[in-house]
Amino acid sequence: MAELLESTMLICFGLSWPMNLAKNIKARSAKNMSLQFILLIIIGYIAGISAKLYNHRFNYVLLVYLLNLVVVSANVVVYFINRRYDRQMKAANIELSKQISGRTADIQPSFHKQGDDEMETYRELNSITEAGGVILFGSNTFASLPVGELTQAFRITEPVYNRSIRDVRIDQIENYLKVCLYDLNPRKIFVNMGDVDVHDENVDIDNFISKYEWLLYMIHTKTQASIYIVPIVSDSPAAFKINQRLKALASQTGCKYIDVSGVSEAKRPTLRLFEMLKVHMRNHPINFADAMEVGTLSNRERQDVPGGGQFSSASGLKKEAAYAKH
Repeated sequence: MAELLESTMLICFGLSWPMNLAKNIKARSAKNMSLQFILLIIIGYIAGISAKLYNHRFNYVLLVYLLNLVVVSANVVVYFINRRYDRQMKAANIELSKQISGRTADIQPSFHKQGDDEMETYRELNSITEAGGVILFGSNTFASLPVGELTQAFRITEPVYNRSIRDVRIDQIENYLKVCLYDLNPRKIFVNMGDVDVHDENVDIDNFISKYEWLLYMIHTKTQASIYIVPIVSDSPAAFKINQRLKALASQTGCKYIDVSGVSEAKRPTLRLFEMLKVHMRNHPINFADAMEVGTLSNRERQDVPGGGQFSSASGLKKEAAYAKH
């Protein structure tokens, strides 16, 4: 009986390792893996096997130990393979960034001046911000949001800062990460890039997604923030294709994807967009004041739903309550 219980324990532990192995292979990145943790587990299994051999207990429990050891050891191999992928991606994106910087320095001097002016303003504002806030980071869509009025209207008590840059493209964003994100030590980051890029009829979607993935990698490695990917608000065919890829990218990189479909058709798109984002901004369970506010604003916004649909206070409360559980 004791051996049966021991083998059951090992099987329960062991089932998690094949799933973890598959996840790490799919991720193609070692940033969420811990070599020290894996080696500690391996040492534990070796100790268990050694105990069986020392006591000459050669039974089916020993076989379970060996199977678990093999699967856990495979994670070590995947770790070093993923480390190589990380180095290759970093080197490729650094080289690409250098090439892009050389080209954009010649063809867009006016943008750099505009970006530098915004950075100077943001540096000044950073001196009075609170750590652990919520950051909106993107291009024109986010830059046009009047965050101060919206957070007041929706009664968002968490500090929310807009660090978006007008007319910025995905290949220009790396120069602004320190001031806009790293210096603020945020708790949550909402990323909305691509609304400028899709205006280029020759946009390379694969190249765009590669740069977006590199952007997420840099944010992951430099901050402890939760990252929310907000798709491109546009009706262009390129935006639709990119948004499909971004949804898959969010799953692969451990980010959250916020579906904002229908915003562009709304009569008041700014309010609809922020209403969809605000559910994810809160850091506390919904209270009575929040519930009353959801009902009031939801009734006010029914006319914004495309096709005359109903956006009821009940649906708003369900979304708030669902988020409060996480």
